[in-house]
Amino acid sequence: MYKRTVKGWLRNLDFILLDECCLLLVLLLAVYPGVGGGFAVQDANPPGLIVLILAFDLFVMAATDSLEGVLTRGYVVELKYTLRHGFYLLSITVLGMIVRGTPVEKAPASILAAILLYLALGYASRILWRRFLRRHPRKREKQKLMLIVTDEKSAPDIVARMRQYSFERYALAGLVIIDRDAKGDAVAGVPVVANLKDAADYICRAWVDEVFFFHASLDDRAQELLLRCREMALTVHLYFALQGVDERKQTLEHLAGYRVLTANMNLMSLTDAFIKRAFDITAGLIGSLAALPVVAVAGLLIRKESPGPLLLRQERVGENGKRFKMYKIRSMYVDAEARKQEFAQANSHTDGMLFKMDFDPRVVGNRLLPDGTKKTGVGDFIRRTGLDEFPQFFNVLKGDMSVVGTRPPTVDEWERYQYHHRARLSIRPGVTGLWQVHKGKDHMPFDEVVRLDTEYIAHWSVGLDLRIILKTVRRLFGEAQETHADRAPDGGEKR
Repeated sequence: MYKRTVKGWLRNLDFILLDECCLLLVLLLAVYPGVGGGFAVQDANPPGLIVLILAFDLFVMAATDSLEGVLTRGYVVELKYTLRHGFYLLSITVLGMIVRGTPVEKAPASILAAILLYLALGYASRILWRRFLRRHPRKREKQKLMLIVTDEKSAPDIVARMRQYSFERYALAGLVIIDRDAKGDAVAGVPVVANLKDAADYICRAWVDEVFFFHASLDDRAQELLLRCREMALTVHLYFALQGVDERKQTLEHLAGYRVLTANMNLMSLTDAFIKRAFDITAGLIGSLAALPVVAVAGLLIRKESPGPLLLRQERVGENGKRFKMYKIRSMYVDAEARKQEFAQANSHTDGMLFKMDFDPRVVGNRLLPDGTKKTGVGDFIRRTGLDEFPQFFNVLKGDMSVVGTRPPTVDEWERYQYHHRARLSIRPGVTGLWQVHKGKDHMPFDEVVRLDTEYIAHWSVGLDLRIILKTVRRLFGEAQETHADRAPDGGEKR
């Protein structure tokens, strides 16, 4: 799922706060006699005047968009923007002071000195902060990995512009050159990782967050790659109009100075992304604290019957193919994975995309008695009640997972994915999700699982997350009271 960045003047919030701090310092010197001495402007209510001028400054920045391109414009252009901003601020400030009754005519030198000092501080602070940001960009793992699909002639310019304009948001995963078959070379230090023939397979298996198509017209093979990217629910940036996509899921963006049309299965606003992550952090903290006693008690009960580690750290495939270690309480015998093939015939999913058994002897405490009776134990109990999932709240805190999302596949499952299956990976995986709370989930075909997951992504909202959480709680309490025949089997440590 694509998370939209801040639009308008608020996208440069750091520069706004920096500018306000410079102005506040100047105003303290200009308004208070004890601070600025003879430099001071006389006013009956100095705090009110300071607040008013700070508000004027915000208004001028919003009205004139004076921070547009602040990260990339040159020194001379920056000076021009600074002087223009200062002129507008001075004009509206003087007008406001006259309306307030401040004796402007008695302190023209002080006002002039204040505005000159503010211009000098504002200009210097912007240049220094911009230089700091360029020298200390965000760490690579926090940046989006961008794959560029373009022609050989355009590639050097696009790479240069991506580095110039988008150093904060993106790292370059590689290039796909559409008018040549060779791969393995590099353009301006960026490797050509695939050609059009095998680009879709590369994207399906590699960690790629977004794909940028840049070309005046795409031939049939490039159009096929574009369709594959849409099928995999990848965020796609296009330097031309995208046809056949729901207009509500398209947005105009700026990428490396280009105006592009961005499309995905769904769009998430900055506010929605903040709410979802804030909820994840809150729930992650609560769940992690609750997990400590659960791990201690359940782990001791498991080890009493099956010596071995209390927790499992299993490699899973997360958002856009990024691998991570998922934590679970061990509910199966230590040789469960080695014995998986032994029970392949009992798998209720004949396509092999998931592994589920109605009764799994590899679960700790599960035994088939001589008379054919199926006896369950502590492992089955913690799986039915969801206690084995509690350590995943540590993954939620780390940012590998969300409270609500799609089930993260194991590596062997992911390696069998077809193009449309990859759509499940377009968001962070969740501890619970729409598929997990479905009544028929235990014997559901994998394509139906994918359909439910893509339905969740396409119709995501904060309200939908809350409804899924409520259904999860009700289902867990219900399963804890069900008979053995109604439990939720999930062979292997792959719930």
